[in-house]
Amino acid sequence: MGPTRCGTFLARRSVGSRLKESCSGPMIVTAALISSQGRLFVAQRPPWKKFGLLWEFPGGKVEPGEGLEQSLVREIKEELCLDIRVCGLFKKVSQQGPDFAIDLHAYWCAICGGTLCLAEHIAFMWANLSELKQIDFTQADRLLIPFLESLPGFPDF
Repeated sequence: MGPTRCGTFLARRSVGSRLKESCSGPMIVTAALISSQGRLFVAQRPPWKKFGLLWEFPGGKVEPGEGLEQSLVREIKEELCLDIRVCGLFKKVSQQGPDFAIDLHAYWCAICGGTLCLAEHIAFMWANLSELKQIDFTQADRLLIPFLESLPGFPDF
């Protein structure tokens, strides 16, 4: 077993006549909650990627040896060409499926540099709470909506 993209270790298991490597624990991912004037930034995944055309709070997988915040800063730079400051953990949610498990760590973030580009998404929008409730999110990101609903508003950093 060795480190993998999911931030844990690979386990090998037999699938038919082949060995398949998979995460031995949940995939560790981060998400940026970037707020401005009562709206949150969300981005749409391209159709050719897993969960294609669904919306998400941008972020991604933690690489081996990376901290959560370090991973989030890297992912936002890669995906959106933006420099961010991580302002604090909002919520950790977990999702389990028949062949996967995800631990999603959502952080409040502020943009502190760069020029927005969509390197890994096809669209973006700034959405208020009522709009967020109507968006077709990935399952893991959708788990954050009830917690966002409980807030008096979204902080601007």
